[in-house]
Amino acid sequence: MTYYSGKDGSMSLVAADNTETVIAKVSNWSLSAQVDTLEVTVLNENDRRFVPGLRSMTGTATIFYYKNPSTGAHAPVPLLSHILKTASVNETDDIFKVELGWSDRHVTGNIIITSAELACAVGEVMQASIQFQFTNAPTALAL
Repeated sequence: MTYYSGKDGSMSLVAADNTETVIAKVSNWSLSAQVDTLEVTVLNENDRRFVPGLRSMTGTATIFYYKNPSTGAHAPVPLLSHILKTASVNETDDIFKVELGWSDRHVTGNIIITSAELACAVGEVMQASIQFQFTNAPTALAL
């Protein structure tokens, strides 16, 4: 029997040519999917009836903030720069594709970062936490 653990997890940026780049050292990520329900109960019925409505997917990730020794870049900046910047956010540059993976399993889709937080504390590695909203359906899925 095979179990998956955090050591199997990853978060990658997916380029237009579908090449993947591991974003940074991610300490955790989570994904949540919800479906709205629409009531279709009519008069003379004794029980409420519902049908599925719109689906939405959201997620979070915590990323270690560090300087990549091979590139000299600060690792989470490609993500953080979509929301923490001096310019306004816009609908073309600030929607991008990510893949949340574990072993050979993954969920891939376009996201908008909805919030970001930097945390720095004595005795701990500096981290960046983000929350994101998927836009449209996942583009690839292997559960």
